[in-house]
Amino acid sequence: MMPKMIEDEGGGITRLADARQLQRLQLPLKTPVEDRTFSRDYSQHWVGLMNAHGEFLSAVLESPGKWRLIRRRLEALEEAARQCGKFVGRLGGNMVPPVFKTEQAQHEHTLLMFFLTERAGPFIEYWRGAVDAVEAGAELMVRPSDIPPWWDGP
Repeated sequence: MMPKMIEDEGGGITRLADARQLQRLQLPLKTPVEDRTFSRDYSQHWVGLMNAHGEFLSAVLESPGKWRLIRRRLEALEEAARQCGKFVGRLGGNMVPPVFKTEQAQHEHTLLMFFLTERAGPFIEYWRGAVDAVEAGAELMVRPSDIPPWWDGP
């Protein structure tokens, strides 16, 4: 059975399932969508990073004031990000500029490197500063708008 297709505003064709996701994320239907299969190693690193992020947020939201727990979870998140960084290096042959063995390695490198530098890094640095400040005796007022975003969208 063929996937259902719809025509987007730009005259292009989008699969219905993709259109639903784009609409849910409040993105234009003309946004290009590619289906990719990620390697097992990429998936393991990605899931490890997302799990560490979830555990950290649980500590922040469910245990306010328990700064030692929050610090431990932040350190686990930092370690997951470091492991992802090492993996990114291996994808690029640990060379500057990166040398890729496959097109898939290049895509995985690009996606994970972007996420680490544009999302995970600023998020971790913000919380590292916050935890360090509290441990130094400062009072902390966290406003959601101050926290660098982990995700885009609603």
